[in-house]
Amino acid sequence: MRSVLYRGHLVHARSGDHARRFRYPVFIAGLDLDELTALDRSLRLFSYGRVNLFSLRDRDYGDGVAAIATWHRAQLDAHGLPAPARVELVTWLRTAGFVFNPVSFFLGRDGDGRIETLVAEVRNNYGGRHTYVLGPGDRRPDGAFRADKRFFVSPFLHGPATYDFRFGERDGRLDAHMDVRRPDGTRVLLAHLGGDATALTDLALAVAAIRYPLMSMQVIALIYGEAVLAHLRGVPYRRPGPDHAVTELVEAAEATR
Repeated sequence: MRSVLYRGHLVHARSGDHARRFRYPVFIAGLDLDELTALDRSLRLFSYGRVNLFSLRDRDYGDGVAAIATWHRAQLDAHGLPAPARVELVTWLRTAGFVFNPVSFFLGRDGDGRIETLVAEVRNNYGGRHTYVLGPGDRRPDGAFRADKRFFVSPFLHGPATYDFRFGERDGRLDAHMDVRRPDGTRVLLAHLGGDATALTDLALAVAAIRYPLMSMQVIALIYGEAVLAHLRGVPYRRPGPDHAVTELVEAAEATR
């Protein structure tokens, strides 16, 4: 089995007038999409499509209807990208039936294990979701995948921006960086998710349940906690429009008039 659990930390560092940095311990799964059925059969604490202490469900990804692997392949086909040799889904698992994934990464690897495609599914706290499908043509000279921000993510992060997604390639380690930059290149936010891999076994899941109880609930509690602190610090707050997309760009432009 190539599926793993990454145990490490999540770091957010905001720049500018309202600078803020925090670091929290987390665990996150790295699931080989070809192994989901086998994991469901072999593990007692994990289920695919069924209730368990830890679980993964098709309805939590993509269109919520198609199987995860089928939906992912359709995204690549729609953008003219080749099928990878293997796909690793980096995501938070459902814990006791609850999940919130701010971002899930589908890492498409070639035969040598190098990342050649990236599908990043982003969610916000208002029920919206958006998918960025990136391939070799979206890579920067430094190896990062770049995408224009098209989706309302945070009420405290406004206006046009780009995302640079960068992943380390060291075996046995997750090293994911996301830089949010303004059109002039100024970085306003750095997010880093890092951790060491351990095999996805019942023992590893049991240890994670004890060490990081109700991980998904902790994630959303941290998001709301940081939102309260941002509001108290006077960071401007805006809500999304009905499309969760261009409204925030329009509001940001109007705010500068």
